[in-house]
Amino acid sequence: MNMLKSDSPSEKKHLLPLNKKAFISLVALLALSLLLLLGIYFATFILTEYKMSRSYSSAAKTYYLAEAGLNEAIWKLKNDDTTADGDDAWKDKFVTEPDCDNWQASFERTGALFENSSYTVTIQNSSCAKGEIISTAQITLPNGKTTQRVVKTKVFKALNPSPVEDSALFTGGPSEVMTVRSSLMNTYDGNLFSNNNVIIKQGSTLNIYDDPNTSDKLEGKIMTVNNITVSSDSTLNSTAQCAKNICQGECEKCPPDVVSMPMIDFDSDDPNSYKSKAKAAGTVYTSSEFGNLLWLNQNLTLDNEVTYVTGPIELKGGQDLIINGVLVADGSISIGKKLCWTKSASESRCGNSKITINHIAGKPAGLLTKNSISISSFTLQINIVGLIYATDKLNLVGLPETIDITGGMMARKISIISVMQGITTYEKSIVDEVIGNPTYSPIVTIEHWEETY
Repeated sequence: MNMLKSDSPSEKKHLLPLNKKAFISLVALLALSLLLLLGIYFATFILTEYKMSRSYSSAAKTYYLAEAGLNEAIWKLKNDDTTADGDDAWKDKFVTEPDCDNWQASFERTGALFENSSYTVTIQNSSCAKGEIISTAQITLPNGKTTQRVVKTKVFKALNPSPVEDSALFTGGPSEVMTVRSSLMNTYDGNLFSNNNVIIKQGSTLNIYDDPNTSDKLEGKIMTVNNITVSSDSTLNSTAQCAKNICQGECEKCPPDVVSMPMIDFDSDDPNSYKSKAKAAGTVYTSSEFGNLLWLNQNLTLDNEVTYVTGPIELKGGQDLIINGVLVADGSISIGKKLCWTKSASESRCGNSKITINHIAGKPAGLLTKNSISISSFTLQINIVGLIYATDKLNLVGLPETIDITGGMMARKISIISVMQGITTYEKSIVDEVIGNPTYSPIVTIEHWEETY
């Protein structure tokens, strides 16, 4: 009977370690499985991130490639006058009637910017000087797949308006004002227009007359898109006041519509731009070169049709400048801001400066800048037969002597402060000669830009 007995103490001692080993093996297997799963997860995650990163990089490259095509098309609209076979190219066809109404064109580039890349660009006009450009870019990836991006934009050239209502004084900034303060200003044979407000204050008098010989007969208009404000100690004399807050006299509309500032072609590649004309005549100066010319010639006469300065201009130290044509600057123009001009410790000169501009029939005359014009108190005499034109601000400040302008003044903003004897006589033919009256602005405006996939 004892021989049939099982599970003796010695057998139990032997079986217990075997159970522990099995348990440990199971735990180890589970741990390894978990580690394996985690490893697979992280490997998949890293691989996915890598693919996403590569995909994002390819997408970004393709997008910039499409933008490159778009920018090339805009460059062609600005600069591409003729093609290799002599046909009119993008710049002309975009605006030339009658075909510009539905003009379309395209081009393709391969291997542009990146390997295995290309872009195709098309333009379709909806009317003259207005169209949509579509740039489609593709890059072929090493795995044979491709990425694609499509970028679209609408572009146009604005109609170049003539000076509205024969305006002797014109401000084109929609958020700016024309200010007359502590001044006497007479405007003859023309009107005054502002895209925002006109403020007359601090003992000012603004007269808008029809004829300098019959100042008792007022025929001029003042027109503002917003308000006309005249302080109690100031006077405004005109036959019509057309604004949001006042409508007196013969006003076609109160307030008048916004009018874009007439654009001047300063420096495009067009042979009729001012810089192109100056280049052809050899009369383009840097700011430093023109400053040296003034220093060496205190009494300087410019007989060039166009003198172009690729920077700012400053008249100071008793400078007497006579211009028989047009003086054009990329930078600001300052006249009479400083009494003295110190060239070095031993070289200086002082005095009030003068500027005279003469008009030659059939040729433009004036003072033009892509920036601001400031005429200040150390100015002895201003006698201009031409157009004063500033893309930015025009400031006339502290002028006890007479400022006499025949032609007109145009700027984004005009400030007339402490001008004792200001006279502006509008002369349409002079203004037209300077502006040139192109049908369209030389600027290509981007109206809308979007990306599609």
